[in-house]
Amino acid sequence: MSRRGKEAYDKAQKAWQARQINEALVLFEKVEQTDPNNAEVNLRLAQIYELQKKADLTKKHFTKYIFLRPEDPQSATAYQWLGSNMFRTEQYDSSVVFFEKALSLAPAKSSLARLAQKSLLSARFAKNAQSHPVKVHKRSMGDTVNFLNSQFFPVMTADEETLIFTGLTENKDENIYITHRIPGGWDVPEEISKTINTPNNEGTCSISADGRTLVLTACNRPDSYGGCDLYISRKQGNDWSSPQNLGETINSRSWESQPSLSADGRTLYFASDRRGGQGKLDVWYSVLKNKDIWSEPKNLGAAINTPDDDNAPFIHANGRTLFFASNGHPGMGGFDIFLSQKIDTAWSAPKNIGYPINTQTDQVALYISANGKNAYYTDDSSEKGGGRSLLYTFSLPDTLQNLVTPTRYAKGKVVDKKTQKPLASSIDLYDLKKQEKVAEFSSDPQTGSFLAVLNKGSEYAFYVSKSGYLFKSLTFSVTDSVSSVNLEIPLEAIEKDRAEVLNNIFFNSGEYTLDDKSKVELDRMVDFLKNNKEIRIEISGHTDDIGTDQVNLELSKKRAQSVMDYLKKTGIEATRLIAMGYGETKPVAKNDSEENRRKNRRIEWRVL
Repeated sequence: MSRRGKEAYDKAQKAWQARQINEALVLFEKVEQTDPNNAEVNLRLAQIYELQKKADLTKKHFTKYIFLRPEDPQSATAYQWLGSNMFRTEQYDSSVVFFEKALSLAPAKSSLARLAQKSLLSARFAKNAQSHPVKVHKRSMGDTVNFLNSQFFPVMTADEETLIFTGLTENKDENIYITHRIPGGWDVPEEISKTINTPNNEGTCSISADGRTLVLTACNRPDSYGGCDLYISRKQGNDWSSPQNLGETINSRSWESQPSLSADGRTLYFASDRRGGQGKLDVWYSVLKNKDIWSEPKNLGAAINTPDDDNAPFIHANGRTLFFASNGHPGMGGFDIFLSQKIDTAWSAPKNIGYPINTQTDQVALYISANGKNAYYTDDSSEKGGGRSLLYTFSLPDTLQNLVTPTRYAKGKVVDKKTQKPLASSIDLYDLKKQEKVAEFSSDPQTGSFLAVLNKGSEYAFYVSKSGYLFKSLTFSVTDSVSSVNLEIPLEAIEKDRAEVLNNIFFNSGEYTLDDKSKVELDRMVDFLKNNKEIRIEISGHTDDIGTDQVNLELSKKRAQSVMDYLKKTGIEATRLIAMGYGETKPVAKNDSEENRRKNRRIEWRVL
């Protein structure tokens, strides 16, 4: 380099170090004219053009630099940039070569080495994913739903009858909108409620399976702990309550958003950049301990969260399959959507759900229907540069359906048997095989309606209770052939001679020893009697017509006695209990089919 060239180079370096980028560019370009093979000059020009987002010129000078100094450790940055440039244009084989070189030259355990490693895994994944695309046919949800320039984060009730999403108005105001399914499509969306939407931003919400509990993100409210906080609103009849801040246990001075509520409304997943995480944005969760009291949020851990951004969690109605967005796990570029399964208390290694669901653009919000068949999501890559975010749907391909255990639901209404008026009641769901409560629900005080999610392959006890009424017990199994169970549940007021069937008391055929599965029901009976100490009851056994009258009479007495003995062992006074056997003398159905015989084989209890 000549003396004049050296002076020009030193001036350019001083301008670069003083962050006088435009002046440095002019000076380095002058040096390049006389010394085009100067490696340092090509490096600086590449760095300046990268800052100015001039990709072609950046590529030109980084390429020249690695030609001049292919093994220089400083070339690691150039190889990484060139690999990323190839990745963006889907030249995955070439990008792998550049990323491998960047990884070999970058200092071990440096942020550049970590980025090169992640990029290398993404390039290999993207090449394979593009060669083996997932079969999806996405469809717009139509102009009626997509009525704004941008609508995103769709969520639904378990019956897929109600759609709720966030929309951005022309005034740049984020609001929450709701629409209901009608024959042939969807009704015109409306603002969900004037008590929820304000001139500030409200959005990225989650709805419980029954559509009556909404957790939403609201920003810049007077009672906020941070810029954006999580709020909860509950629906009675047609009215939503004013959103309440979830409090300083959930919300922090940091950013909390993108909630996902479990089907029963008792576990909340959300994204936050609060302290104690694995990286930038992480996925956290909290459990409802009792009315309005949430547990201290816990980070989902390094299996899910990366040193980069992990957000937009969606917990499926089955409570075990988590979808989330991440730019920290290997993927197609930007944010991809991943799936993880909860096994006992741990989460499985996340699985990228594949191309072309995931693409080079960001994919964030995904909702999977309770039955595991349909997906709903936001796509902003389909408008050919139009800048719109629209809601789309597609049928879940078999490769993903096989990973999502479908759920069914029980839907109905709880009423007073005598007056037919709607009742607010507690609904507890027990897994009879596991002998444990798996969910809690309630019926709407104004309408009596309820919706409870049921996992496939389970045998359930379903208990409906309200103070002043006999509790109702139901039993059913969930199979592939039934997508939903419709139930009208009349409750009997506590009055003399009112009776109910204990539907979850089990005996082997011809025997009177209680099966272990009966314990859940018997313990409910104990609780009822302890809470209503003035009540005396008759426990009666009944059989079908198979066998002799005398054998059936004796069997029914012994079965009723077995139930009474269990109650007495738990401390219920014997003076409050009578056991009776009626054999086949009081059928509730004709003994002309196995289904009817099953109805006649029963244990009843009656208020004396």
